[in-house]
Amino acid sequence: MSIMKHLAVTPSGLYNLSVGKIRAITFPMPPKGERERIQRKVEELMKACDVLESMLVKRQTLAERVAESVVAASNTR
Repeated sequence: MSIMKHLAVTPSGLYNLSVGKIRAITFPMPPKGERERIQRKVEELMKACDVLESMLVKRQTLAERVAESVVAASNTR
């Protein structure tokens, strides 16, 4: 049984997590060096996502312009 589920069960069988019970839950943390490495990697990946998002927006805009040009060209025939 998970720690949260174990803490949440009441004598009546209902589940309830109080603030005090939540505060009592401990989470293992990696050493500081590992946390910093993870943070740098997350920041690097977020920057890559920003670049990809920008590229996607540019390509969507280009696709819309091409579609508009095709429609305009077909209307002049």
